[in-house]
Amino acid sequence: MKKRFEPGKTALVLILINLVQVALIGAVLLYFIDTDKGTELLSNPLSMVVLTVITVTVAADSIIVIRSRASLIRSGHEFRLLEDTLAKLEKLNTTLRAQRHDFMNHLQVVHSLIEMDEYKAAGEYIEKVYDDIQRVSRIMKTSVAAVNALLQAKLMTCEKHGITLELDVRTQLKDLAVPSWEFCRVLGNLIDNAIYAVLESGGEKHIKVELYEDLWHHYFKVMNSGEPIPEELTGRIFEAGFTTKGGKGEGMGLSITRRIIEKHKGSIGVAREGDRTVFAGQIPRQQISIEIEPDM
Repeated sequence: MKKRFEPGKTALVLILINLVQVALIGAVLLYFIDTDKGTELLSNPLSMVVLTVITVTVAADSIIVIRSRASLIRSGHEFRLLEDTLAKLEKLNTTLRAQRHDFMNHLQVVHSLIEMDEYKAAGEYIEKVYDDIQRVSRIMKTSVAAVNALLQAKLMTCEKHGITLELDVRTQLKDLAVPSWEFCRVLGNLIDNAIYAVLESGGEKHIKVELYEDLWHHYFKVMNSGEPIPEELTGRIFEAGFTTKGGKGEGMGLSITRRIIEKHKGSIGVAREGDRTVFAGQIPRQQISIEIEPDM
């Protein structure tokens, strides 16, 4: 069975090891003080220097481990996200290979029907497989494989729960300034929240994701038909630890999303548009300098 990296447990073990070291040093010092050797030890400058160095080193190491715990946990989250992204890419690759195989079979069937002058049957057959072709083409519009894999995975999740996920992708994200795995984290958090909202509402199950661009920015929107967020809570929705999911949420997803967006000089907000809750944001495009050679 494959074991997962658990940064929280690792940090806790390191802290406990350091505390045990401090306790052992303290026990040794108490032993020497309570015996005849204590006076000899305390009167020896070299021994005192060695003990002081050991004690200070262990204490400093303990402080560093404790302070690094949050960073270690964050690294663990990023590691798990990369693992998840790679798994989605592998799944997408498998899906596309299977669909390529099916597509070749479909072409052979249509070709045979046309050769037999069965044009009506060929047309009907094409109509039946057209929906599958459209379903794949909706996803494969960006140049970022990780984003394509994420959208494919979320589309499958929505279909499993009877949710209509509408994808409106009008950008290839070729000059995306945010690392792909971080942008997947943003979209993943927003879509997961939308899925939770529509499932909890018990009404219409509809989510729409928009990705588009202009000359200066990439834009993203995730809209859902779930219950509206109370107006008094919208100002706190991006706070770390704040959640509207009760015991089902940790309150970190939207906080992490805003941190990623703002780190790359972007912005994100939430609003109510008609009967839809809309999370919308923008990220400045990566600027590419163009050198113009002077006329000779």
